Amino acid sequence: MRWKQSLVLLAASCLAGWGARAAAEPGSIADDERVLRAAHVGTDGPALLEFFRKRTVNDVDSSRIEKLIEQLGDDSFDVRQKASAALAALGNVAVPLLNQATHSDDIEVVRRSEKCLEQIKAGSGAAVPLAAARVLRQRKPPGAAAVLLAFLPSAENDLLSEEVRNTLAALAVRDGKPEKALVDGLGDKVPLRRAAAGEALCRAGAKQLPAVRALLKDSEAAVRFKVAMALARARDREAVPVLIGMLGELPEGQAWQVVDFLCLLAEDQAPTESVGSDLSSRQKCRDAWAGWWAKHGRKVDLAKLDRAAPLLGYTMVILLDRNLIMELGADGKTPRWKIEDVQFPLDAQVLPGGRVLVAEQQGNRVTERTTKGEVKWEKQIDGPLMAQRLPNGNTFIATRTQLVEVDRTGKEVSSHSQPGGDLIMKAQKLPNGDVGVVTMGRRFLRLDSTGKELASFKVNVATSGGRIDVLPNGHVLVPEMARDKVVEYDSGGKPVWEADIEEPIAAVRLRNGNTLVNSMKQKRAVELDRAGKEVWEYKSNTRVTRAWRR
Repeated sequence: MRWKQSLVLLAASCLAGWGARAAAEPGSIADDERVLRAAHVGTDGPALLEFFRKRTVNDVDSSRIEKLIEQLGDDSFDVRQKASAALAALGNVAVPLLNQATHSDDIEVVRRSEKCLEQIKAGSGAAVPLAAARVLRQRKPPGAAAVLLAFLPSAENDLLSEEVRNTLAALAVRDGKPEKALVDGLGDKVPLRRAAAGEALCRAGAKQLPAVRALLKDSEAAVRFKVAMALARARDREAVPVLIGMLGELPEGQAWQVVDFLCLLAEDQAPTESVGSDLSSRQKCRDAWAGWWAKHGRKVDLAKLDRAAPLLGYTMVILLDRNLIMELGADGKTPRWKIEDVQFPLDAQVLPGGRVLVAEQQGNRVTERTTKGEVKWEKQIDGPLMAQRLPNGNTFIATRTQLVEVDRTGKEVSSHSQPGGDLIMKAQKLPNGDVGVVTMGRRFLRLDSTGKELASFKVNVATSGGRIDVLPNGHVLVPEMARDKVVEYDSGGKPVWEADIEEPIAAVRLRNGNTLVNSMKQKRAVELDRAGKEVWEYKSNTRVTRAWRR
């Protein structure tokens, strides 16, 4: 089936293994230490453990929060600043008392309390615990796993929760033995802790523990889901039918993660049934995959999963007219983070270490930012249309007139301009060094590393900016706005699939075979299944011009 051909794994474009997703980029630990010192948090193991103990809901002394709130009105500016930073860093545990403080008779206390609440709501208050979790991952002091596991339910957002789980995985084995706190955590009364303990032990290679496997029969679906996914990625064949059986009961976001995972295994044998919102379609999807597993399960190579990062279900969108980039959580609605005041962002890419690469066309620059918007790297270039971080650390950039690759210092290592002045609209560099380009002459070109034209055919693209999605099998996914269609062309330019949607301006193929499309007129991002049926959307009151899923 032509859709399934696009599911061939592309190892060079994926992060290698579980650890790569969590790995920080060079220098980021030093940055984290600076964040901690600025918030007056120690960077040694004992200080970090005490930091998380104080943030754990059951252990946070309300009198301490009240004292910090009182200091918001202190005569000393330095005391007020430190108290503000400490309260923002406490996150959600401080919210009830901060809300009360907004009714204080002290105007300064009211103002600073409101500011702390804004920071916590926006997620900026989580910058300190995020940094603390990453530094703790390097320090690995005794007792760290127990402290973090106890803290996990107090994490104020899923960004911090994910960072804590990554750290737990790094702490799961000590001196060649499974960490006792995590083994004990498999029986914790809190489902979130059971799931996190099981996942961490699986990721660390301790899947053989009977207590881990027992969680496949846990009373909570969320626990079964997390542990089954972790076991399956650890090549435990018995976990796969558990995941299939859950397709009828999981929330849609998690069900799609299961289907994405299964598609990686099935490749061109994947069933065509989609995860639907109604019970009947969900059961059909479950039964179809159960049939596939019964027929092919014994022959499936679970090692395929080593070559692809797990799908998290997070969707990054660009609201161009608001100069805003944000990532939605697995529910497809709640923002995990926002980057504001970027100058006409036409393209973005989530990088390891909590960084985002942004092509800011009107800013005449490409920036690498933290999820708080702080610029960590910048390349000045005239009107970038797209920017792509390559596996070698270089950055590939397209402007209207040239294709450029620069190294980490910003030094140009290659450049190409189209002959005859044919301007560029969209581009993507492929793992083998070829480049896919859409030009103003409404042609798709495939160029080799020297700029030599390898293939060319007509396309009906009307808007510039962003990438053109060249699939692993050489097919090209093209948003044809004037025709109200998204079309998949084979390498010779023959249409092999299409879907109707009003004014599409961007389209990417997801690993599960679905297609994520942005509609100019409808101001939304929409996910289409293989039959062209809508299975998810994000709608706004302003243009949603780009969307990606990871």
